[in-house]
Amino acid sequence: MEISNNLICPSCNNNDFIGKYEALYVYSYFIDSNAPGLKNDENFYSFLYDKRELKGRKQYVECCNCGAQYPCDFTEGNKGVNSNTLKNIVNSNSTHKETVKL
Repeated sequence: MEISNNLICPSCNNNDFIGKYEALYVYSYFIDSNAPGLKNDENFYSFLYDKRELKGRKQYVECCNCGAQYPCDFTEGNKGVNSNTLKNIVNSNSTHKETVKL
């Protein structure tokens, strides 16, 4: 008997998933005489920020077919996530999922 390693969406029985990480950052630029940001000279470049603060984050596995989202922490302890962990997450969250209307 062959054991399948595929994730199956409890909502639509599809097996196409994508992992997503949403983050909300606040970028700060100190105002000086030539341009906003101490790292900017004469011209302003948004990627040359002086301070960055993580204000919120959301990590989840999303079904590519129906849009159901299953909360998951990919970066917890920088250990990563294996296929068995993902199966447990999808199955245990099947009643607590968010469905996004496409």
